[in-house]
Amino acid sequence: MRESLIYESYKPLRNYLRQFPLMDSLAVTRAYFQYLQFGQALPNDIQVDPAFLRAVSRYDKKVYEWELEILVKEIILNADYNNSSSGKTIKQWHYFSKAVNEIKDLENIISIKYANLFKENILLELYRISHRQFPWQSNPNLIWITRYYKIFSNSELNLIIQKNIGLTTKELYTLGLAIIGIYLNNFVLHYPPTLFIGGIDKLKFDRFLDHFCIDMVSVREKIKETQLYNQDFSYSFNQLRATPLIRTDYNKKDSLVCPIPTFLFRRFTDGIYYEICNEPAFSNPFGKSYQNYIGEALVKSITDSRYQILCETEYFVGKNKKQTVDWILTDSDCNLFIECKTKKLRAEAKILLEDNKILNEDLNLMADFIVQIYKSILDYLNNFYLNFPNNKKLNFPLVVTLEDWYLYGDKIIVQELDTMVAAKFDEIGIKKDLLKTMPYSVCSTDDFEKTMQVINKVGIKKFMTNKTNDEKRMWAFQPFMFNYFREEYNNAKELFPDDYREIHPAISGEN
Repeated sequence: MRESLIYESYKPLRNYLRQFPLMDSLAVTRAYFQYLQFGQALPNDIQVDPAFLRAVSRYDKKVYEWELEILVKEIILNADYNNSSSGKTIKQWHYFSKAVNEIKDLENIISIKYANLFKENILLELYRISHRQFPWQSNPNLIWITRYYKIFSNSELNLIIQKNIGLTTKELYTLGLAIIGIYLNNFVLHYPPTLFIGGIDKLKFDRFLDHFCIDMVSVREKIKETQLYNQDFSYSFNQLRATPLIRTDYNKKDSLVCPIPTFLFRRFTDGIYYEICNEPAFSNPFGKSYQNYIGEALVKSITDSRYQILCETEYFVGKNKKQTVDWILTDSDCNLFIECKTKKLRAEAKILLEDNKILNEDLNLMADFIVQIYKSILDYLNNFYLNFPNNKKLNFPLVVTLEDWYLYGDKIIVQELDTMVAAKFDEIGIKKDLLKTMPYSVCSTDDFEKTMQVINKVGIKKFMTNKTNDEKRMWAFQPFMFNYFREEYNNAKELFPDDYREIHPAISGEN
């Protein structure tokens, strides 16, 4: 625990939660997560304000997942571990809503006490708010799972996963899907479970638990260690992100509980990265596998014969051997130059308000990615691309990131990135007019897959000139498509259903 200016203000929340039983409270918060994330009905024994149920949007409901995440942590830290009967339960709306409001009140106090610090670091504050809130607005889905399965199925990455986790990529995802299927409908899985999944035995199940499970006492201690009682309170690391399953006694049985099923989704998909990223042989196959995935997504999305897709090839400028951009999509009007990047934004850039060094370094790296694609397009314009002579068409640079950097949504972030790119243009002698004549864009993989399906219907020029024009350049891709190409966006399909069926387990068993 790191006490500071707000610890006294934190005590009312701590003391309030001490009167509620631990497991009962975790079951209730899990039910709210499932309701908000997956639309599951709340159990009949949970009393809810009718206004909450009538509200259409999460904002009208005024109960947000990022606040519930804090509530779960605080329940683990402070609720009654003996589950003694006080007669009080957050199944009752007035107790639950007061718990949520205690968190809101504490965050308001923090914003007042650290008002000057927030103003001095407005760029970082806006950015970390995006990273706290926006991921909760993209619910886990089968497309997401299939994407990471395909990327990590690369033969070299598969060997690294086997070495570090003791499971093949297919076993990991089959088992992960099976367990997710259980926790979508159940709070508790008794151990050992009676499960029948093709090729999965108890040994492999236990290997999965070795990486994704923690006991209740240990998770409490780890949360204590990382808790920040200062301006970063709401951004303190949540151990459940690393170990979303908790092993504990439940009704006198050895059991596994999953307080936030969304974290389990994330942990065995994008979270696998952190298990294996430090292996010496990781980076190259990971980058190549992602590049290949984007190519597959292009081929699946672009079905109209008016388009041509070109992959990365070598070319020479004098004696210097270079590589073209990763992918080029071209039609009768335009060229779309696509560069694929697996770089993740570092955690410190999303958390620490007083130190913007990490954020600036990561934005500077993104600026390098953007400059890289412009330099390659200039080589194309000078006819150095052997497989793709200058065709005098409009050109658009696009950087595609494996995970969403949430650069859009606030002008300050994009303007900061623009400034960095312009400065690098000055350093190497590139005319800044290019930023207006061929404006760059950055999008996530999820947005890319839908963008390509929309472009397949409307053309590169109609899509990209609209997206990069005026204030719409500041918009994220998803709201842009929803507002300007709603029909095409709504008709976007899952690209890899066969790959999902490959890992979808035929499950039977007992809890």
